[in-house]
This record gives sequence, C-alpha cells and structure tokens, in this order.
Amino acid sequence: MDTRKEWKKAGKKSLKTHYWIFITVCLLAAIIGTEYEVSLEFFSADKDNIRVVKQAEEGKKVVDKVREEGSAALPSTLDDRFSENILVDLAKGNADKAEKKTIENEKKEKKKKDTIGGVISLNHQRGVLANIVNKVSSGAVIVTIYSAILSIVKDNNWASFIFVSLAALILIALWIFLVNVYRVIMKRIFMEGSTYEKVQFNRFLFLSRVGRHFKVSKAALKWTVYETLWSLTIVGYFIKHYAYFMTPYILAENPDMTGSEAITLSRQMMYGHKWECFKLDFSFILWDMLGWITYGLATLFFVAAYRESTYVEYYKYIRKLAFDNKIENAEMMNDKYIFAKADKEIIKPAYADVREIRQEGTELPKEKGIKGFFAKWFGIVPVMNEYEWDYRRIQTNKAKIKNLEDAIDGKSYPRRLFTLPEREKGNRDSSMLYTRRYCLISLVLMFFVFCFIGWGWEVILHLVEKGEVVNRGVNYGPWLPIYGTGGIGALLVLTRIKKYPVATFFASIVFCGVIEYITGASLLAKHGARFWNYSGYFLNINGHVCAEGLLVFGVACLACIYVVAPVLDNRFSRLSLKTGIIICAVLLTVFIADNIYSGKYPNLEGMSPKSREQYLKDNPDAYKHQLWNVLGIKNMQKKYKIKG
Repeated sequence: MDTRKEWKKAGKKSLKTHYWIFITVCLLAAIIGTEYEVSLEFFSADKDNIRVVKQAEEGKKVVDKVREEGSAALPSTLDDRFSENILVDLAKGNADKAEKKTIENEKKEKKKKDTIGGVISLNHQRGVLANIVNKVSSGAVIVTIYSAILSIVKDNNWASFIFVSLAALILIALWIFLVNVYRVIMKRIFMEGSTYEKVQFNRFLFLSRVGRHFKVSKAALKWTVYETLWSLTIVGYFIKHYAYFMTPYILAENPDMTGSEAITLSRQMMYGHKWECFKLDFSFILWDMLGWITYGLATLFFVAAYRESTYVEYYKYIRKLAFDNKIENAEMMNDKYIFAKADKEIIKPAYADVREIRQEGTELPKEKGIKGFFAKWFGIVPVMNEYEWDYRRIQTNKAKIKNLEDAIDGKSYPRRLFTLPEREKGNRDSSMLYTRRYCLISLVLMFFVFCFIGWGWEVILHLVEKGEVVNRGVNYGPWLPIYGTGGIGALLVLTRIKKYPVATFFASIVFCGVIEYITGASLLAKHGARFWNYSGYFLNINGHVCAEGLLVFGVACLACIYVVAPVLDNRFSRLSLKTGIIICAVLLTVFIADNIYSGKYPNLEGMSPKSREQYLKDNPDAYKHQLWNVLGIKNMQKKYKIKG
C-alpha cells in the first residue's frame, strides 16, 4: 500500500468499523485542546450574531436587543466579568475592587428565576449546585483563591505575582500531563483500530496501565518544544513539522522510548518523505473547508476521525519502509502485534488461565417459570442455595475473562503480549460481584439499612445546616422509606444494565427522580404539606426534585449497586433461614405499624417549617397525636408554641 488513495480507503474502512469510539476520541481531543478544536465551533457559534449581521440595516437597536435577550449577551458578559474586570483587577493587585464586582455579580445570579417550559426552574437561590454555579459565573471562586494567597503573603503585589504564577503553572501542568500526552493515547487507539475489530474504551488508560504516563509526558514535551522553536522560522516549521510527524506514533507503539530516541527515529523515517506527507496532509483541504462551512460539525462527525485513520495507514507504510531499509533503531518499534494479529498458538500460553476457566463450564441449567422470570429480569431469588452459590462462582469467572475473550479470539489487541506488562483490573473476587442475584431476606434487610442510612444522612445534614437534631421524614422510626425504595428499586429494576456503569448512572437519576417526584406529590396531595421543598434550588421541578439531589442519588445508586449491596449481601446471605425470617418479621411488623399510624398522624418534625405551620392551622389538634407526645417523651404544644 503506497498511494494516498489506498491509505484513505483503508482509513475509511477502519473508521466505519470503529466509528463511535473514534469520534469520541477526537471529541475529547477537541475538548481538552489537543487537536481539532474547530469541531466545537458549532457549539460556540453565536447564531444571534449572524442574525444581527444579516439585519445590520436596523442598526444599534437590533444589536442592543440581541445583547439583552439573546445568547450574544452570554459571551460578552463573561468577557466583561473575567477578562476585562476581575482577572485584570487581580493581576493589578486590586483585590477589593474585584471582590466588590463578584459580590454584585453573585447577587444578580441569585435573582435569576428562569424556567424551561414553565416547569423546570433554573433558580439560583438555594443548594450546593446553585452556589457552585453562582460562584463560578460571578468570579467568586477566583477571588477566593486570590484572597487565600493574600492572607498568607500580606502583600498585594506578591499575591498578584503568585496568583498569576500559579495559574500559569496549572495551565502548563495540564498541557504537559494531559493535553500533550493525550495525543499519544489518541494515536494508540487509532492504531489498534486499524488492525482489530474491537477497541475497548479502557485503552484510554493505556499509558497508565503500563506505567509510562510520566515518561511519555517528558518525551512529548521535548518534541513539542523542538517543534515550537522551529516554528519561529517559516522554512524550519514546515520541514521540522513533517520531520517530527511520526513521533507520537512511535511513542504510542513503544512508550518506553525517550523523547530524543523517538524524535531521532522519526527524522530518519521521514527522510525523503516530508513532501509526500505534506501532500497527504494537503489532500484534506476540501474536507477542512467543509468543516469550516458546517461550523465544525463535519469535522466532529467525520473529517477528524477520517484524517487520523488515514495517518495511521501512512505510519504503517513508513514503518514498513524503515524495517525494509534497516534504518538505525527501527527495531525499537517493537510491538509485533499492533499491525499484525498473533497466531492462536502464541496467544494460548499467555491466556492459559482464561482457557482453563472456559473449560470448567460457565453455564447452569436455566430456571423456568415465575422463579426464572424474577431471577432473570430483577435478580431476585427466594433463598440462597447450592445453585445460587454456583451461579456466583460462574459469574465471577465470567467477570474475570470478560475483557480478555476478544483478545483470545483475535478481535482485540492482545495486551498480555505487549512488550511492557499491563496492570489488569478485573473482578476476580466473588465478594464484590455486582451481577449477583439477591435472596428475599437479604433484600428486606438491605431495604432497612438503606432507610436508616437515608434517615441518618438527612438528620446530620439538618444538624449541620440548622444546628438542631430533628427526626426527619413522615414516619416516627429511624428510617426514610424513600431511600430504601430507591436503593432496592434501582438494584432490581436496573439488573439488566448493571454491567454498563454509565447507563446505570443516568438510569438511576431518572428512576430516583420519578420515585421522589411521585412521593413528594403524593404526600402533598394527601397531607397538604411538603416534607421537603426544593423551590429555589438550581434545576428543580415544582419543588419536588432538583438536579442537585438527583446527582447525589445517581452517585448513591452507583455506590449501592457496585459496593454497598454486595458487601451487605455477603453478611446477610450467610444468615440461617430461621434467623433471617425472625429479624425480617420483627422489622416489618414495626415498620408497618409506624406507617399505619403516621399515615393518619404524620410526624410534624419531618415537615418543612412553613408546611408544618399551615398543617397545624388546618389540623389544630394534630400535635396531640404525635407519637412521642402520646408516649409522654416530648411536649409538642410547647415546642411549636401552640395555644391550647
């Protein structure tokens, strides 16, 4: 293969096979600033500015209207707050002036009450998420950092110097250890995709797994510095750019090389091929124009990945010539299986443990009927028995070989044959197997654990915020059923997608959001009172749910499914059947009794203050029926200053 046409044809074929992962790779490169930033042009393009240009004859009135009502106001506002005002003031040492501006900006943010469709509120008044949004958009975060520095050095000039220096160091560190290194990771993924049918997403961690992230960062820094210095001369830039062109590919193949070794080898490989590489590069000019015309959409969804796939084919061609011409140090490109699949006889010894597990058998007779239905779709089994313990053992073995089977079958790169040993991360311990099924006793006990954890969380949260201990929730016992329902519900309903953590996270958010909204709306309709109120929180829906809470629930569900539930089940599944039944019976009896009583006489402490006040007006004798008041432990009339 030695023509541009063939390189591009092979590149398109590779792109077609790995379209989504290649697009993802290029998108991340654009986001972090490695390459292809133009692909994000569409998302930053100011459509209202285009409209203003087309209607220029309307003059300043149209411009002012767009700045006040359209998206054009956003970039100008950010520019005013940061580049023209706050950052400049801090750099000059005017901390007081910058702080005043951030306070004004934050007040403006808190007054925002935008909505989406009149239902989803974008309020900025309350909540952690709202505070974060306000502080970032107002510039308060930057001023806080500057103030912390000033409190230490006690001098505005030194504080300004340190502030600017720290900002520069952070940017340089990100560029060296992330932006620059990502270019090598990017090449590696495209190289593997050129040969194999599958490229796993864990290849993004390729350098970390072989323990060469910092070494590659040093090598990439050297080659970037060299190229930057040469760019100061017009002729030198074009010559050295193509002379160093193969450096990231060489490092992607052998990350154990130094920067000097990779640069020198690239120069030797590109000797006599720089003009050829330039023509290949220039051949994408029409595709680049299409990217500009479409505001980067064509680049994002095709051109960037197509270009990278083609460059990999060109690297294969230049690499082959290097070996054919016996270029010095060509043997350092020593990854035998990056562009050629290994024979099965070579793979077998490296993956002998996986073959042994396969031979043991990984299937059990399928369960039928209602029992089989609930086991398959919800992961529920009546009791733990020998069949279930065998099932866990088999699932553990499957988890162990999951990411290795494609390599054995020649569908993905055989990592165990790489010249540098990779750290393998697999679920080898059945104690943390998250694809297990749960028996009824274990589920009931976990329900109460989740209820108690939720209750404890809210009590502590209220204690921190208000400085008082309050029995949270509509019930009187130390449990919040919504947490137990959400935790167990997510554990069961999401059984079929638990092997996909990202999908599980977003599904958890939706599931918990529905549960919380229905519960909040039902309590409001039944009792005419709110037991929680998210009005004023950023992204809330009728005060029943908010983005902040749902994000917490999403993370909590991940922790529940992948960590907490397996750990708890390890304990509960070991209980004898008799002991488990007795404990569950006692807890359920008390819980049901609590729900019956609180259904008629809800816990006043669990209500928000305004809702409680209104509830007592509508039900003046409600305090007399509070459980703790009935038991003589507390005097609700005195506590809530009720006249009776």
